[in-house]
Amino acid sequence: MSVSRPRVTILLAALALLVCYASTLRGMARQWWTDEDMGYGFVVPFVIAWIVWNERTRWRKLPIRGTAWGFMVLAAAACLQIASSFGAGLFAASVALVLSLAGVVLATLGFAWLRAWAFPLVLMLFMLPKLAIVYNQITLPLQLLATRLAGGMLSAAGFMVVRDGNILNVAGHSISVVEACNGIRYLLPLAFLALVFAYVGGARAWVRVVMMAAAIPIAIVANAVRVAFSGLSPMLTSGVLHALLGTLIFLVCLGLLAAIYRLLAQVPSYNRSCKKLT
Repeated sequence: MSVSRPRVTILLAALALLVCYASTLRGMARQWWTDEDMGYGFVVPFVIAWIVWNERTRWRKLPIRGTAWGFMVLAAAACLQIASSFGAGLFAASVALVLSLAGVVLATLGFAWLRAWAFPLVLMLFMLPKLAIVYNQITLPLQLLATRLAGGMLSAAGFMVVRDGNILNVAGHSISVVEACNGIRYLLPLAFLALVFAYVGGARAWVRVVMMAAAIPIAIVANAVRVAFSGLSPMLTSGVLHALLGTLIFLVCLGLLAAIYRLLAQVPSYNRSCKKLT
């Protein structure tokens, strides 16, 4: 069966999703714009679209066998969307959007297509707004961890450091490790880029998982390094120099991810299973 036959159905389903989730999409875009931790969210849809287009030769050959399971997924997504309108919030509505897309793929194209587009759907999770209950639970521990690590780095470098909670006293001035310094700003985009980097390199799923896992300690240590540098001089705590410092450290993190990928490429099982991009 050719891909052209369900094209109208897919187009109508996509338009229906745009109408049903217009407010959700606006809310997601608003958070990307206002929350510096989520600013990378604007890039994610374009990366997903590129991956789907890049894989077009492969997925166009798949058989089209829509299944009723897709309608069950759509029903579950609709329930979640209704719950969001009754107070479950933007996160629930965003999850409902991802489920709805998966349901449309299942209902119109089938399981083979859902498997083919599984990776883009996983990347969509990086578009979701932060879940407040989880974010609030991890913010303070990450702040304190960054403070301890930064204090240890400065002490190891020979500076006199006094730590009081999330406040570092270094060389006569104090720096407060506020909520914005919890490391999420590094963690989320690094995890996303780690997955994309592994995909571009043609890595299998296990390599992508390892790369994303490696991004977590890299982000935590990088954030502590940024805090430590900020503790050296008040000039580095805000303004242009602060932004430049953060950008430089982020680029170093990307270099570390590239080095880890090169190490993984030496694993024999990786070389046997690595696919070539078309």
